[in-house]
Amino acid sequence: MVYLVVALLVVVIVVLVIKMGSFFGGLPVLNYHKISSGNDADFLTVTTSQLREQFDYLNKKGYTTVFISDVIAHLEQKKPLPRKSVMITLDDGYRDNFTSLYPLLKAYNIKANIFLVAGFIQSPDNRHMDPNPMGEFMHVDEAVAMSKDMVQYGLHTYSHQSYSKLSLAEIETDISKTKERLKELGIPVQPCHAYTFGAYNQKDENKRQAMFELLKRHDIRLAFRVSNWVDKLPLQHSLFVSRIHVSGVFPFWKFKVCVWGFIKVFNRFEKILR
Repeated sequence: MVYLVVALLVVVIVVLVIKMGSFFGGLPVLNYHKISSGNDADFLTVTTSQLREQFDYLNKKGYTTVFISDVIAHLEQKKPLPRKSVMITLDDGYRDNFTSLYPLLKAYNIKANIFLVAGFIQSPDNRHMDPNPMGEFMHVDEAVAMSKDMVQYGLHTYSHQSYSKLSLAEIETDISKTKERLKELGIPVQPCHAYTFGAYNQKDENKRQAMFELLKRHDIRLAFRVSNWVDKLPLQHSLFVSRIHVSGVFPFWKFKVCVWGFIKVFNRFEKILR
């Protein structure tokens, strides 16, 4: 009986490694939020010193960071991605993405993709801004400045609503409102969306498929969730792409595990051992 259990565990581990490993033809998509220039790292906050170590690792190991537009071109026009591609993504659009992250992107020649909460972006006249309980967000001129070289943008709702809790009509209104706001501000946006809280309609298959059709009608050609998986290329579902959350409480070795694509295996083992 013990040998059977061990054998089953080995099979499960092998399947997970093949499914997740970036070494097996996957695209690691790393997901960040806040960037701190101090030492106050937490679940959603990575420090600049941590980023320097991580970016240095990516460069030394020959990884190439890619834009949203690169992935879309790969999917739709069959343009090849670099052999060791990795996507850097950030959610929400905090101001520290400009003040703390942007200088590092230029210093290490790293491309990033930021999914903006349109109603939280600070504009000169403060018109059409939603109440924001989440912190300080980018000014419009800062967002535009980053779009000129190291950053591309995608959608992340108007005021950080979860699409898993909205009706299809509410989702459609939110998409339109978000796109209109970003266009009004002059911020260039790729046809891409990241689900807030990594959420989607997990329990209702019919609603999820209807949401996908709604995204397509609004020319959303790429959408991301958070699942700590690495999807193999070519991507099987362009509106359901996996990302890996990178936490500020991770030691450096765990960041490497994220890039390799094995983080879910480690998380599960840690949970068993507790």
